[in-house]
Amino acid sequence: MKESKYSIGCDIGGSHICCTIIEVETGNVLEKSFVSMMVNHAEPKEVLIDTWAKAIIACKKQLPESSSFVGVGIAIPGPFNYEEGIGLFDNSNKKFIHLKDVNVKEALSKTLALSKNKIQFVNDATAFSLGCFWYGSGKGSNQMVAITLGTGFGSSFISKGKVIEEGNTVPENGYLWDKPFKEGIADDYFSTRWFVNSFNGVSDEEVTGVKRIAELAKLGNTDAVSLFNKFGHNLASCLSDYLLNFNADVVVMGGNIAEAFDLFKPSLFSELRMRGIEIPFKVSILKESAAMLGAVTLFK
Repeated sequence: MKESKYSIGCDIGGSHICCTIIEVETGNVLEKSFVSMMVNHAEPKEVLIDTWAKAIIACKKQLPESSSFVGVGIAIPGPFNYEEGIGLFDNSNKKFIHLKDVNVKEALSKTLALSKNKIQFVNDATAFSLGCFWYGSGKGSNQMVAITLGTGFGSSFISKGKVIEEGNTVPENGYLWDKPFKEGIADDYFSTRWFVNSFNGVSDEEVTGVKRIAELAKLGNTDAVSLFNKFGHNLASCLSDYLLNFNADVVVMGGNIAEAFDLFKPSLFSELRMRGIEIPFKVSILKESAAMLGAVTLFK
């Protein structure tokens, strides 16, 4: 019988680290292995690395005895040299500024007493898409496009389990957020701020997030309903050429806006059909664990 391989999947954000033990082949998450620690991105490098190491060590203690441990996969936002594990952040990013030119892989390798090849890094948006492809809503597909609709507009193109970032079938780096769209760039139209600013511009009620606009749309608020219809049309208009070019067979969505999919699905599908496109769109079933799951696929 084949021995189970276990990896620790980590998701590092601006305020925390989450990690859990995952069986690499199946994506099964080991019960009670989840560890989360708060740490602000603005802390000095020593504090960040120490906290991350503590979380990983606490998680590793839950490994089954005599199990095959293959390594730690870490999802972290860019700019970052993922291959070598070096931070490329600077003041313009306003995040992790004390990790500029810091070899995080080396520092964690020493603290965790793990060889460097057992510590692998991946972009957080890429990790989300890999998690969805191997273990989530994209499982069984060949050509998957993943998009995150939340604070910003993330995207990733996966072909047969490999992330495609160059070539004539995908936008450069697989990024859609910076592509020209209408009077600006795509990120201006497919993020929380578009919903909030657009709604507050026409409504008497002031909102701070998409959840409230979705509640109002379900109650029949015409401004809210109209906004979701517009969003669906815009999203189809933005994606259609890329979906055709990549020959996508599924789109998987994450982020808080995706939770309101039912409200923009009719206008999205209507616009796509007009453009000759009929492919399924699915909301990620993995929720917060997607990036941790995606990070362990580095050890497949």
